[in-house]
Amino acid sequence: MGRVAAGRLALRQVGTANEPTTVVFAPDGSEDGFLGERAGRVRRVAAGRLTDEVVIDVVEDTMQDGDGGLLALAYGPDGDWLYVYRSNAERDDVLTSYPLDDHGRPDPDASRDILIVNHPDSLQHHGGSLVFGRDGLLYIGLGDGGGLGDPRGNAQDPRSLLGKVLRIHPTPDEVEPYRIPADNPHVGDDGWAPEIWLLGVRNPFRMSLDAETGDLWLGDVGQSCWEELDRLATGVDGVAGANLGWDHIEGTRRFEGGTVPGRELRPTQVHPHGDGWCAIVAGYVPRSSAVPTLDGRLLYSDYCKGQLLALAVDDSTLTSERLLNTRLDLTHPSAIVPGPGGRPWVLSLDGRVTEITEQPG
Repeated sequence: MGRVAAGRLALRQVGTANEPTTVVFAPDGSEDGFLGERAGRVRRVAAGRLTDEVVIDVVEDTMQDGDGGLLALAYGPDGDWLYVYRSNAERDDVLTSYPLDDHGRPDPDASRDILIVNHPDSLQHHGGSLVFGRDGLLYIGLGDGGGLGDPRGNAQDPRSLLGKVLRIHPTPDEVEPYRIPADNPHVGDDGWAPEIWLLGVRNPFRMSLDAETGDLWLGDVGQSCWEELDRLATGVDGVAGANLGWDHIEGTRRFEGGTVPGRELRPTQVHPHGDGWCAIVAGYVPRSSAVPTLDGRLLYSDYCKGQLLALAVDDSTLTSERLLNTRLDLTHPSAIVPGPGGRPWVLSLDGRVTEITEQPG
């Protein structure tokens, strides 16, 4: 593992929040956006600055125990809707849409639940991934429903939405809240939920889109031994409908054993728990001259390890991984996302909201 030269990268604090979990910026490039707090609040970001203005408050209908809480936000492709993903007071996984007014603020009185998925275990594996692809469709990462070893077999059950990456077309202003894309891999297949795009994940806590390639990156939180990163090359035949293997395998090792059904997709990178890893936090691929050291590399971390790493991949081949040896160690990171000016924002559950900067030399 290589090390990036010290002294070039630094963390600059841009604000504080109560257990920040997610932040998104408007697709129009205005540097306005929203930050989500785990308890169930969404705060406004204006011109790249975190404000105290709370624009959504669903604390009374948000379950914060275990892996739960308000976990993900996403702008619609046209910037006119905000999507919020959380575990509600009934302990189910809920995707809710909010229309945005002419000033870019959500209207809580006009919100609509798009998708509600019953969650059998109250505490574990609520996922936390929302990404709109270049196809304009929404990809949703749902955990397997909890319990050690996926005791209900949800991740491999073609009828269950749990333990899957879903792909839908949200239609919050129509009669039905979403449509099934006609080219989803299991449309018309008997015994399959048509929303499924991939199966065999445990707890896909973070997923991101590479703006240049259109590929998705997914971090799947492991159980006993391994954390994994998966590159989902959306333009490559055979990825849609693939099986990431859980709970037959964990990372690259046997877990329950047996043959992985269908088309198995192997991880791009794994990290062992014996090296201090416990819950991977997949970031994104910066494409900006503001941080040239990170340009074209997947940036990611781990909740326990707290180090920032940069991964380089050529097609499907891992070419290098670098530890960013620049005093960038974190306490309980929760998200790494594109920020204003092309600089990554890093959120930590200890309350810090920071950005990565780079100086010449």
